[in-house]
Amino acid sequence: MTKAVLLTRPLAMNAEDQVRFLAEGYGRFYEIPLCEIKQLPVSEATKSKINGAEWLFFTSQAPVKSVLGVVEKGRRPSIAVIGKKTGAMVQACGFEVAFISPQETKKQFVSAWQERFPSGTSIFYPKSQLADDYIEERLGIENEVTGSVLYQNVFPDERKAELAKLLNLGELSAVYFASPSAWHRFLSVHEKTDEQSLIFYAIGKTTEKAINDSGYKARLLRKQESKTAGNPEKTW
Repeated sequence: MTKAVLLTRPLAMNAEDQVRFLAEGYGRFYEIPLCEIKQLPVSEATKSKINGAEWLFFTSQAPVKSVLGVVEKGRRPSIAVIGKKTGAMVQACGFEVAFISPQETKKQFVSAWQERFPSGTSIFYPKSQLADDYIEERLGIENEVTGSVLYQNVFPDERKAELAKLLNLGELSAVYFASPSAWHRFLSVHEKTDEQSLIFYAIGKTTEKAINDSGYKARLLRKQESKTAGNPEKTW
Protein backbone atom coordinates (compact mmCIF):
# COMPACT_ATOMS: atom_id res chain seq x y z
CA MET A 1 0.00 0.00 0.00
CA THR A 2 1.29 3.46 -0.94
CA LYS A 3 2.38 5.47 2.10
CA ALA A 4 0.40 8.66 2.70
CA VAL A 5 1.49 11.84 4.48
CA LEU A 6 -0.56 14.80 5.68
CA LEU A 7 0.92 18.22 4.89
CA THR A 8 -0.29 20.89 7.31
CA ARG A 9 1.12 24.11 5.85
CA PRO A 10 -0.86 26.53 3.63
CA LEU A 11 -1.64 24.95 0.24
CA ALA A 12 0.70 27.25 -1.70
CA MET A 13 3.68 26.04 0.33
CA ASN A 14 3.31 22.30 -0.26
CA ALA A 15 4.97 21.71 -3.66
CA GLU A 16 8.50 21.61 -2.26
CA ASP A 17 7.38 19.44 0.65
CA GLN A 18 5.91 16.90 -1.76
CA VAL A 19 9.29 16.60 -3.49
CA ARG A 20 10.97 16.00 -0.16
CA PHE A 21 8.47 13.35 0.89
CA LEU A 22 8.73 11.56 -2.45
CA ALA A 23 12.37 11.05 -1.54
CA GLU A 24 11.22 9.58 1.79
CA GLY A 25 9.08 7.00 0.01
CA TYR A 26 5.64 8.63 0.24
CA GLY A 27 3.37 8.56 -2.80
CA ARG A 28 0.06 10.01 -1.57
CA PHE A 29 -0.45 13.46 -0.12
CA TYR A 30 -3.30 14.92 1.90
CA GLU A 31 -3.38 18.68 2.49
CA ILE A 32 -5.14 20.28 5.44
CA PRO A 33 -3.75 23.68 6.51
CA LEU A 34 -3.86 23.88 10.29
CA CYS A 35 -2.96 27.58 10.38
CA GLU A 36 -5.04 30.21 8.62
CA ILE A 37 -3.77 33.77 8.53
CA LYS A 38 -6.11 36.72 8.99
CA GLN A 39 -4.55 40.12 8.42
CA LEU A 40 -5.46 42.91 10.85
CA PRO A 41 -5.80 46.57 9.82
CA VAL A 42 -2.73 48.75 10.22
CA SER A 43 -3.64 51.77 12.33
CA GLU A 44 -2.22 55.26 11.77
CA ALA A 45 -0.24 54.94 15.00
CA THR A 46 1.26 51.66 13.77
CA LYS A 47 2.09 53.17 10.39
CA SER A 48 3.99 55.88 12.25
CA LYS A 49 5.93 53.25 14.20
CA ILE A 50 6.77 51.37 11.00
CA ASN A 51 8.03 54.48 9.26
CA GLY A 52 9.94 55.65 12.33
CA ALA A 53 11.91 52.43 12.76
CA GLU A 54 15.39 51.96 11.34
CA TRP A 55 14.88 48.18 11.16
CA LEU A 56 11.94 45.95 10.23
CA PHE A 57 12.06 42.35 11.48
CA PHE A 58 10.12 39.59 9.73
CA THR A 59 10.00 36.14 11.30
CA SER A 60 7.18 35.06 8.94
CA GLN A 61 6.02 35.78 5.41
CA ALA A 62 2.53 36.61 6.68
CA PRO A 63 2.92 40.34 7.53
CA VAL A 64 5.45 41.29 4.83
CA LYS A 65 3.05 42.77 2.27
CA SER A 66 0.89 44.65 4.78
CA VAL A 67 3.89 46.22 6.53
CA LEU A 68 5.88 47.12 3.43
CA GLY A 69 2.70 48.40 1.83
CA VAL A 70 2.57 51.32 4.28
CA VAL A 71 6.26 52.27 4.12
CA GLU A 72 6.48 55.85 2.94
CA LYS A 73 7.67 56.39 -0.62
CA GLY A 74 11.43 56.80 -0.79
CA ARG A 75 12.08 55.21 2.62
CA ARG A 76 14.40 52.25 2.62
CA PRO A 77 14.48 50.71 6.12
CA SER A 78 16.98 47.98 6.93
CA ILE A 79 15.18 44.63 6.88
CA ALA A 80 16.07 41.43 8.73
CA VAL A 81 14.32 38.11 8.07
CA ILE A 82 14.15 34.49 9.12
CA GLY A 83 14.20 32.26 6.04
CA LYS A 84 15.05 32.72 2.38
CA LYS A 85 11.40 32.54 1.32
CA THR A 86 10.55 35.49 3.56
CA GLY A 87 13.54 37.31 2.10
CA ALA A 88 12.30 36.57 -1.41
CA MET A 89 8.89 38.02 -0.56
CA VAL A 90 10.54 41.20 0.75
CA GLN A 91 12.46 41.52 -2.52
CA ALA A 92 9.28 40.89 -4.53
CA CYS A 93 7.80 43.93 -2.76
CA GLY A 94 10.68 46.06 -4.05
CA PHE A 95 12.85 46.16 -0.92
CA GLU A 96 16.32 44.83 -0.13
CA VAL A 97 17.15 42.43 2.68
CA ALA A 98 20.00 43.53 4.92
CA PHE A 99 20.16 40.40 7.09
CA ILE A 100 19.03 36.77 6.80
CA SER A 101 19.28 34.55 9.86
CA PRO A 102 21.85 31.74 9.43
CA GLN A 103 19.34 29.35 11.01
CA GLU A 104 15.54 29.42 10.98
CA THR A 105 14.97 29.83 14.72
CA LYS A 106 14.16 32.99 16.59
CA LYS A 107 17.01 32.39 19.04
CA GLN A 108 19.63 32.13 16.29
CA PHE A 109 18.06 35.05 14.43
CA VAL A 110 18.39 37.37 17.43
CA SER A 111 21.84 36.15 18.42
CA ALA A 112 23.34 36.48 14.93
CA TRP A 113 21.74 39.88 14.27
CA GLN A 114 22.91 41.23 17.63
CA GLU A 115 26.47 40.07 16.97
CA ARG A 116 26.55 41.74 13.57
CA PHE A 117 24.72 44.94 14.58
CA PRO A 118 25.68 45.68 18.20
CA SER A 119 24.87 49.40 18.15
CA GLY A 120 21.51 50.53 19.49
CA THR A 121 18.76 51.16 16.97
CA SER A 122 14.97 51.14 16.57
CA ILE A 123 13.12 47.99 15.47
CA PHE A 124 9.56 47.28 14.38
CA TYR A 125 8.50 43.63 14.68
CA PRO A 126 5.09 42.52 13.33
CA LYS A 127 3.79 39.24 14.76
CA SER A 128 0.73 37.08 15.39
CA GLN A 129 -1.29 36.79 18.57
CA LEU A 130 0.50 33.49 19.27
CA ALA A 131 4.01 34.93 19.28
CA ASP A 132 5.99 35.37 22.48
CA ASP A 133 7.99 38.46 23.53
CA TYR A 134 11.42 36.89 22.99
CA ILE A 135 12.64 39.50 20.50
CA GLU A 136 11.43 42.42 22.59
CA GLU A 137 12.95 40.99 25.77
CA ARG A 138 16.32 40.05 24.27
CA LEU A 139 16.86 43.19 22.20
CA GLY A 140 14.86 45.74 24.18
CA ILE A 141 17.66 46.70 26.56
CA GLU A 142 19.98 48.18 23.95
CA ASN A 143 17.37 48.92 21.28
CA GLU A 144 13.94 50.47 20.98
CA VAL A 145 11.79 47.50 19.96
CA THR A 146 8.11 47.74 19.03
CA GLY A 147 6.31 44.42 18.76
CA SER A 148 2.87 44.71 17.19
CA VAL A 149 0.21 42.04 16.51
CA LEU A 150 -0.72 42.59 12.85
CA TYR A 151 -2.16 39.19 11.95
CA GLN A 152 -4.00 36.34 13.60
CA ASN A 153 -3.09 32.69 13.26
CA VAL A 154 -6.33 30.71 13.61
CA PHE A 155 -7.60 27.11 13.33
CA PRO A 156 -10.99 27.21 11.53
CA ASP A 157 -13.73 24.80 12.61
CA GLU A 158 -14.02 23.37 9.09
CA ARG A 159 -10.35 22.37 9.18
CA LYS A 160 -10.89 20.62 12.51
CA ALA A 161 -13.73 18.63 10.95
CA GLU A 162 -11.63 17.71 7.90
CA LEU A 163 -8.79 16.57 10.11
CA ALA A 164 -11.01 14.43 12.31
CA LYS A 165 -12.56 12.79 9.24
CA LEU A 166 -9.16 12.01 7.75
CA LEU A 167 -7.75 10.57 10.96
CA ASN A 168 -10.78 8.33 11.37
CA LEU A 169 -10.24 6.89 7.87
CA GLY A 170 -7.00 5.33 9.10
CA GLU A 171 -5.18 5.88 5.79
CA LEU A 172 -2.33 8.09 6.99
CA SER A 173 1.23 6.95 7.60
CA ALA A 174 2.71 10.28 8.70
CA VAL A 175 2.06 13.96 9.38
CA TYR A 176 4.42 16.88 8.70
CA PHE A 177 4.53 19.96 10.96
CA ALA A 178 6.17 23.32 10.33
CA SER A 179 5.38 25.00 13.66
CA PRO A 180 4.56 24.20 17.29
CA SER A 181 1.11 25.79 16.85
CA ALA A 182 0.30 23.39 13.99
CA TRP A 183 1.36 20.47 16.18
CA HIS A 184 -0.78 21.52 19.15
CA ARG A 185 -3.80 22.07 16.92
CA PHE A 186 -3.33 18.65 15.37
CA LEU A 187 -2.93 17.09 18.80
CA SER A 188 -6.20 18.60 20.05
CA VAL A 189 -8.02 16.61 17.35
CA HIS A 190 -5.74 13.55 17.28
CA GLU A 191 -6.26 12.83 20.97
CA LYS A 192 -9.98 12.35 20.33
CA THR A 193 -9.38 9.60 17.73
CA ASP A 194 -8.08 6.04 17.91
CA GLU A 195 -5.21 6.59 15.47
CA GLN A 196 -1.93 5.78 17.26
CA SER A 197 0.49 4.54 14.60
CA LEU A 198 1.52 7.77 12.87
CA ILE A 199 5.03 9.06 12.22
CA PHE A 200 5.45 12.76 13.07
CA TYR A 201 7.91 14.82 11.02
CA ALA A 202 9.13 18.28 12.11
CA ILE A 203 10.58 21.09 10.01
CA GLY A 204 13.09 22.15 12.69
CA LYS A 205 14.24 21.71 16.25
CA THR A 206 11.64 24.07 17.79
CA THR A 207 8.78 22.06 16.32
CA GLU A 208 10.58 18.80 17.14
CA LYS A 209 10.83 19.87 20.79
CA ALA A 210 7.12 20.74 20.94
CA ILE A 211 6.20 17.26 19.71
CA ASN A 212 8.64 15.51 22.04
CA ASP A 213 7.51 17.60 25.01
CA SER A 214 3.96 16.32 24.42
CA GLY A 215 5.13 12.76 24.95
CA TYR A 216 5.44 11.81 21.27
CA LYS A 217 8.50 11.16 19.12
CA ALA A 218 9.34 13.53 16.28
CA ARG A 219 11.62 13.00 13.31
CA LEU A 220 13.46 15.88 11.71
CA LEU A 221 12.88 15.81 7.96
CA ARG A 222 16.21 15.94 6.19
CA LYS A 223 16.69 18.62 3.59
CA GLN A 224 16.40 17.50 -0.03
CA GLU A 225 18.54 19.56 -2.37
CA SER A 226 17.72 17.87 -5.66
CA LYS A 227 14.40 17.45 -7.45
CA THR A 228 12.84 14.00 -7.45
CA ALA A 229 11.15 12.69 -10.56
CA GLY A 230 7.64 11.33 -10.47
CA ASN A 231 4.06 12.42 -10.27
CA PRO A 232 2.69 11.90 -6.76
CA GLU A 233 -0.94 11.14 -6.18
CA LYS A 234 -2.41 14.18 -4.42
CA THR A 235 -5.64 13.81 -2.48
CA TRP A 236 -8.03 15.64 -0.13
